Amino acid sequence: MYEKAVSLMFSAWVVIFFLMSLLWLIGKLIKNYSIVDVGWGLCISTVAIVYFLLGDAFSVRKAIFAFMATVWGWRLSYFIFTTRVLTGHEDARYTEFRKEYGNQVDRKFFTNVFQFQGVLGTILSLPFLFPALNPSIQTHPLEVIGLCVFVIGLWGESVADFQLAEFKLDPANKGKVCDAGLWRYSRHPNYFFEWVIWISFGLVSLASPWGWIGLISPLVMFILLTKITGIPLNEIGQLKSKGNLYLEYKSRTSAFFPWFPKK
Repeated sequence: MYEKAVSLMFSAWVVIFFLMSLLWLIGKLIKNYSIVDVGWGLCISTVAIVYFLLGDAFSVRKAIFAFMATVWGWRLSYFIFTTRVLTGHEDARYTEFRKEYGNQVDRKFFTNVFQFQGVLGTILSLPFLFPALNPSIQTHPLEVIGLCVFVIGLWGESVADFQLAEFKLDPANKGKVCDAGLWRYSRHPNYFFEWVIWISFGLVSLASPWGWIGLISPLVMFILLTKITGIPLNEIGQLKSKGNLYLEYKSRTSAFFPWFPKK
């Protein structure tokens, strides 16, 4: 099983290498490297599809969990593509990278951003590796629970994204902080439900032999979302653009876990 797992991961990484290379080339041509964010969902879903095609697990199990990853990944990538890339404005993070990278901007974006994300995406796809190697035809209760949690997470993330997009479309809300709907109970409900989805992936993985290793992914995602690339970077931008309005919102609203706002 060890050799098969390593072989599957290597095959998936090769596919992801070419996928991220293509996205890098497109980003270079359109002069907008924000397209790398589109690659995040595509990476995870593509890895799951590779495992579905090459894994020797029970075909129904492989199909269900590849479907989960694909629905999540393609929805997220489509949302990012329509709200960020099609606007023609490069994310502020990548504008700063351009200044930092200087005359090596294209090469460093290729290695430090696109390919790094591809490697990270392949590693974090561990929850799909073990079900793809599980030959059992019996459905484990954790797989059913994981699927139910996935539906909840997907619903929550989709609603949060939709509510924020609708808020931004109203010209009367320019410069204001979105505190309606799910955003009333969490400053980052999209990140919270994203994490719920990763928990569902971990539960699915746990139902297969050696699947406990897949629990690394929701743990890493929690750290990334709350401590490194998610909330910290987002809130720096929010404070710069909205100032005291965001400070007031921050003082009464939970950062991550949804909860009733302070009065």
